[in-house]
Parts: sequence; structure tokens; C-alpha cells
Amino acid sequence: MRKLAFVVLIIGMFVLSWFFIFGYVEVGGLDDLEKLEINQKVYLTGKVVEERIISRGQILTLSSGIELVCECYDDFSDAEIEVEGLVSEFNGKKQVD
Repeated sequence: MRKLAFVVLIIGMFVLSWFFIFGYVEVGGLDDLEKLEINQKVYLTGKVVEERIISRGQILTLSSGIELVCECYDDFSDAEIEVEGLVSEFNGKKQVD
């Protein structure tokens, strides 16, 4: 009985870790982002069209209209980027942190 419980425990931990590692949603545009919940893990790609510096980093605007808030200070103008992040909301508008 203990061996069976141990095997079930190991399998359950594997499945749970699989969801944490690969449990993100690919976002294609701003409409897809608006449908998602806050703190949902997302993956997106795109070209940076605008950069704004804020107190805790930068806000990068992609060609799809999605805003990314990152704690970075590099120059990303006209760069193709891939991002994994969390959906957040600021002033009623969804963005990715």
C-alpha cells in the first residue's frame, strides 16, 4: 500500500510541475490579452515599436499594441523579442509584466 501511495505521489508531483513549467497561453494580440485573467502566465513575441522609461524600468509597446512592463534598462528599439510574463492591469488596461 505504501509503494502505491509513493508512486501516485511521484506521478502527481510530475504532473503538477509540468503545469507550472508549460502552463502558459500564447498571446497573438491585444484582443487575446483582454480575454485573459489577471496573473495568468502568457508567452508572446513581437517587434518593439516604442519604449518609455518609468521609475521601475521600462514600458515596451509591441507592434500588436501590447504593453510590456519590464525591470530592464537596455535599448530594445526595433528589436524582435520573446517574453514570458504575467497579465496585470493598470488604469483599467491590461498589460504584461
